[in-house]
Amino acid sequence: MAAYSTEKIAPKYHEAIVAWQKKNFPELAFLEANWSKHFGSQTPFQLTAKIGKLQTDTIQYGRFIGKPKFESAGVMTGNMFYSARDIIRAQASTELGSIEQHRLTLESAPTDEMKLSVLRIMAEELRHAYQMFWVLDHDASWKKPGHPDIAAETMDELLAMHLGTHVLDAFNIPFHNFLDNVVFATFIDLVGKYQLEMQKVFSYAPMARSMGPMLSEEGFHIGSGRSFLRELAVGAVKQSGDFSLSDIQKTINVWIPRGAEMFGNERGGETAVAFGFKDRNNGTAQSEYLSECRDIVEMTNVAIVQTMLADITAPDARVVVRTIQDTGDAQRGIRPEDLLLVPHGSFFRKRGLDEVAFQPYDVNGNLLTEDGKPLAAASYLDYLRKNLPEYYVNGSEFAKYEAALVASSVEGKSAHSW
Repeated sequence: MAAYSTEKIAPKYHEAIVAWQKKNFPELAFLEANWSKHFGSQTPFQLTAKIGKLQTDTIQYGRFIGKPKFESAGVMTGNMFYSARDIIRAQASTELGSIEQHRLTLESAPTDEMKLSVLRIMAEELRHAYQMFWVLDHDASWKKPGHPDIAAETMDELLAMHLGTHVLDAFNIPFHNFLDNVVFATFIDLVGKYQLEMQKVFSYAPMARSMGPMLSEEGFHIGSGRSFLRELAVGAVKQSGDFSLSDIQKTINVWIPRGAEMFGNERGGETAVAFGFKDRNNGTAQSEYLSECRDIVEMTNVAIVQTMLADITAPDARVVVRTIQDTGDAQRGIRPEDLLLVPHGSFFRKRGLDEVAFQPYDVNGNLLTEDGKPLAAASYLDYLRKNLPEYYVNGSEFAKYEAALVASSVEGKSAHSW
């Protein structure tokens, strides 16, 4: 028996998404023509909603635990109704935004395998957006008496979004080169995995049924990112690739802080658990995410060490990596700067706890000070310019951060905290 069934959304919105795709992702036709050559063992791409099975028919978390999951959005009232809509809207926005981002640098892929893999990622992200449209479109109860047609309003808004207007900051940052594609797939899609895993328990049944099929596809995105990250890192060591280890590190320094912020304020998320929308609060999920980021980078560092020391096994290379990171001392001629690291969760944050957002933490999580006081905004900006890609610090996103940092310094407090 198939793990899921498939459905289409209403013709009006199906055709609207196809029109969006033709404008923003015309390369889909190339992927479809080459699918069997590169992904022959996988079912060819189809723009459809995949309806999976529920883990359980009853709500597993929060104030409604033990009661049947909500089959209709209209049964949810007040904040629960609109919070569910907000989560669906944000999820769909991330999918559409990432397609726009990947397309910017698609043609700079170092290999055909990388290009086709990103094309498949983009196609599956399009399907995930379609999936969220199904959650809204198939349920007439999103339009309640005395209320606007929430589903129609939300879908129309999503189709009108563009790079720079998406819900989450990470999906408004333009890609500059293919390293952004790879690091994004590795660390931002990993956030997506956590969100989908947490939402498998969703008390609104149509959303819960969507998570399994989306998760199975998300695995390819993350796996591709990790594989290509190792490939680019090894190429950097051999000086045969397009990017240096410094390039890779600085790009990681851009994206992981944005990924950490996608979980929301570290002390928040209890409402989503209380509504039965997720199984973990923000702080727990963010901590698990950063730990997995460190595991991913460690695997990449093992590949770096094995490239530098041809005679070493993977387990011994892991010991070398951990010893260097624990002691800060060189091992067998390999220095700390020869390896990659995951920036601390407090580094380069513009959202989150007041004690973290817009505070001058370095990549290791140390609060930078001068004369016993936190580093002045101008000095911290200089520090960031040395640890982020040149294209990024010369772009609009960093300019926005700079303006907000200066404003928060003038106010004497952190701005934009959640």
